[in-house]
Amino acid sequence: MSQLTDEELRKVLGKNLKLARQTVSLTQDSLAEISGISLNFLKEIEGCRSGVSLVTLVNICRSLGITPNALLKDFFIDSSNDVENLVQEISLLNEYQKDAIYSLVNFFKNNDMP
Repeated sequence: MSQLTDEELRKVLGKNLKLARQTVSLTQDSLAEISGISLNFLKEIEGCRSGVSLVTLVNICRSLGITPNALLKDFFIDSSNDVENLVQEISLLNEYQKDAIYSLVNFFKNNDMP
């Protein structure tokens, strides 16, 4: 396994942060304000030009209602933890989408399917 570089980390973090923010329909301005960081700093993070401290990462995650795992998932592929990964993915959905998944799970639970 090769060593992780700052550039690789910034790329994954920026991409996943932008996706998570858009999934919960927050603007960059709103997320920056809720997270206690400047708009310019958030743009730097999403643009893969800046990293973040652990405190800032946790504050951003709390603002989005996700865990750091959701933003760093590309580095930690753990096939033994599929359930946690599924829960993380579902947490990024809106309420309508979560209800649809819940209905689907109940359907499969209540119907004998091959």
